[in-house]
Amino acid sequence: MCPDDHETSAIVYLNGRFLPLDEARISPLDRGFLYGDGIFTTMRAEKGCCLYVKDHLDRLEQSLMEIRLPLPSGVEWEAILADLLLRNRLEQRVGAVKIVVSRGASALPGLPDVSRPTVVLYARPYEPPPSSAHQTGYRLHVFRDGFSPPFSRMKSLNYLFCLMARQAALDAGADEAVVLDAQGRIAETAAGSLLLRSGGKWWTPRSDYQLPGITLRHVMKIMEETGRQVTRRFADAADLFSAETIWVLNSLIGIAPVSQLDHRQLKEPLQEEACRLRAEFFARGRQRGPL
Repeated sequence: MCPDDHETSAIVYLNGRFLPLDEARISPLDRGFLYGDGIFTTMRAEKGCCLYVKDHLDRLEQSLMEIRLPLPSGVEWEAILADLLLRNRLEQRVGAVKIVVSRGASALPGLPDVSRPTVVLYARPYEPPPSSAHQTGYRLHVFRDGFSPPFSRMKSLNYLFCLMARQAALDAGADEAVVLDAQGRIAETAAGSLLLRSGGKWWTPRSDYQLPGITLRHVMKIMEETGRQVTRRFADAADLFSAETIWVLNSLIGIAPVSQLDHRQLKEPLQEEACRLRAEFFARGRQRGPL
């Protein structure tokens, strides 16, 4: 199924109903549309199951609490997700599933209480990068024309900063952007976490302006089980350029080794090690039980 075919036949879940994508409608006064007033999460699905569902729902709920919007109660998430994948003919292939919760329509100021938030679940086919792309490696660009906003610790629908950073990377001939926080420290990438190795020691950037990475947390656990400790520390852009290994992590790609940073070659991308850890991360996600 090509992307265009999926767009014409996709089924979405909207406020308690499954319906064709081209029939799905939200109010033009929805605050998610007007202000980015909402939260989302994106999961990888394999063989009809989403990976690390509980982790994603826990983070979604925590982020919603921060914006005073409770996670809708009484939603049978696991059953809905399985049904959504089946309706979109994704039970035998890799997919990307997005959950979006917005405040819905309200003209009140601030972060008002609402009786009916908007809930959307959408599933699409996902083509993972081929093994050749992992061998070639990601090209990173340090985005210096702005810094991570305070709400970077949640997956806010106000995503424009990340899109601008990614576009700057594309314009620079790179694949992904490294973003800095207001103190000039490394935060994350536009769409993922960072895991680095300097002087043979693994570390990850520490910042108050970064998303708690689900993939990063689980990969760190796998590494620590085999005696490789990962430290969290504050770091600036200079620390990036002194690292011999940089990996980008998120729920869809798992781990992507980096080959270039602002057109400079990385000394040791460790592609094979990234491949082994990626496989283990996805395998554990498939083995996790129900909610």
